[in-house]
Amino acid sequence: MTTTPSPRPGGKRQRTLALIAATAWQLFERDGYEAVTMEQIAEAAGVAKATLYNHCATKDAVLVCAIHHQLADDLGGLTAPWPSGTGMPEGIGVLLDSMAHWAESHRVYLPPYLRQRFLDVRTPTPDLGTDGTNDVVDVYAQLIRQSQADGVLREDIDAGHLAALFHHLCLGALLRWLNTPGLDLRQELGVALDLFVRGAATTPPHWPRRKAAR
Repeated sequence: MTTTPSPRPGGKRQRTLALIAATAWQLFERDGYEAVTMEQIAEAAGVAKATLYNHCATKDAVLVCAIHHQLADDLGGLTAPWPSGTGMPEGIGVLLDSMAHWAESHRVYLPPYLRQRFLDVRTPTPDLGTDGTNDVVDVYAQLIRQSQADGVLREDIDAGHLAALFHHLCLGALLRWLNTPGLDLRQELGVALDLFVRGAATTPPHWPRRKAAR
């Protein structure tokens, strides 16, 4: 039997999203993602189907919301406010390592999760129904903002924009890891981090000039 989780504090929409996410996660873990239907999620959460579809149009969208709530819970200690002066990349190593461990432990959910994230181009950080700094992109932005203040990363691009770009590099690393047997996810995320830091540096590295096409 699936127990209906207690809603989190917050506004009505936030509480409903949190309830849907927690209920769906219980069902996914118990029955498997493919076996669970939107109707089952609505019934278990005690909400009307119209309410469910108003908050999350597809099951993949429900999964995205559920995963981000799980990340907020499981990695909460790592996404808390950082000590003053902590920037990128020194502040992100432990977070990326923990994210890699989480992804390896929940690999079955990643294909539909990535499918939804790449399809939903409206916003890099969907409304998850949680308060405060709850999305990993917010954490990236905090670290990037500090590095900009320290003169390490360029300031002509907003920290939130740079955070979204780095997030998509990490999503690309996840996709490559899923589709290429034998890869080490931590190494792939490290490549994404190195590429981002070099490209966003205040003084970009000297790149060899490309020969003009004839």
